[in-house]
Amino acid sequence: MTAKATKKPVANPAAAVPAILFALVLIGAGVVLGREALLNLGAIDGPEWVGPAATNLDGLTAQSWMLPAGIAAVVVGFILVLLAVKPRRRTHRALTEQDVWLRKGDVAAVARTAALDNAGVDSATAKAGNKKVTVAASTVTGTDTAALKSSIATSVDDSLRPLAPAPKVRTRVRTTGQPS
Repeated sequence: MTAKATKKPVANPAAAVPAILFALVLIGAGVVLGREALLNLGAIDGPEWVGPAATNLDGLTAQSWMLPAGIAAVVVGFILVLLAVKPRRRTHRALTEQDVWLRKGDVAAVARTAALDNAGVDSATAKAGNKKVTVAASTVTGTDTAALKSSIATSVDDSLRPLAPAPKVRTRVRTTGQPS
């Protein structure tokens, strides 16, 4: 029996915020209707809200604002349907043949650590995107920057090889200060 693969980590759906707002509106409507039910049962006292509102609406005729409002409601509904079926964006990178996932920040941390492991690197920063990782390293004056750049690229490539697919690595080496 094989183990079931885990689902890919993805961002929240784009329709999550509108759905929460719609749910809050429905909760509000439920509270108002619950109050009306308690009034009709005699459990609480007070004026009715729904009855007078319905009476005020009775007999209204079409107004000039209703057509644009109806069109706007259809457009909003169409946008909400598109948001509901929109694919969610990927938030993590997979390691090959494993159910292990890394966030972009974790990939950048691995790349930064690999760059710092090179002799001559004083400091390093890394930024990871979906398809590439950029590493910026600093070294002191007198270090062969071309050789160091090649060494950093090789070590970062090796450390990120388990990612599926492995990202492109860009390196920059900056010379600072004097050797101590």
